[in-house]
Amino acid sequence: MEIYKKSMTAPQEGLSTRELFRWLQDIANEQCVGYHLTGDDLEKKGLMWVVIRYLVRAPRWPEPGEKLTLQTWPGQTRHGMMPRYYRLLDGAGSCIISGSSVWTVVDRQTRKMVIPEEHGVVLEALTTGMEERRPPAPARLPLSGSAEYTVTEDVLDTNGHMNNTRYYDLAERCIGRGAAHPVRIVTEHQSEIRLGQSMTVSWGQEGERFFLEGVNGGPVFRMELDYGA
Repeated sequence: MEIYKKSMTAPQEGLSTRELFRWLQDIANEQCVGYHLTGDDLEKKGLMWVVIRYLVRAPRWPEPGEKLTLQTWPGQTRHGMMPRYYRLLDGAGSCIISGSSVWTVVDRQTRKMVIPEEHGVVLEALTTGMEERRPPAPARLPLSGSAEYTVTEDVLDTNGHMNNTRYYDLAERCIGRGAAHPVRIVTEHQSEIRLGQSMTVSWGQEGERFFLEGVNGGPVFRMELDYGA
């Protein structure tokens, strides 16, 4: 296993939070092509990839049109949890954004976790010394606002639930920070929400740090967005 690299160009309108996470999602899937473990490959096995947590540190967001290199590699699977790491480099080779995530494999019918190795879902781990820390749980803040959100067809992915990248659009609308860029993002996906289902999204703020959570009977997601320097 080697670091997987891909040349990228930041959109002329600027890289949004949602687009950054789409990049991370897509490059992870691309590295799985040679191992026959893409989302489409797992679907044939009656399985699907599900992300549990993300951590992204972004001290500098790319300029519009900036040429970049995106890197990813998997870590060591433990107890069905499959970590993955990311680095976004500028043209000089300096890391401007780093990240980590934890994924698992779920049965498409039961929506229950399975042991990846028992289904042939195995990725060789790589240790580079450049790994970001594994994602922590988002740090809770007192809640001060809330809104209702209903899932529409345009935010669904091929697994039939709200795509993980769409939670960032929702969060930024709720807190009114769509034009700003966070320097640290922590996300925890606890359950799925599907077409026509609704959740209550609540949030709180402390300085430049925000906490959000979505609830639909039980917890759906929690997120921490920090816009501090």
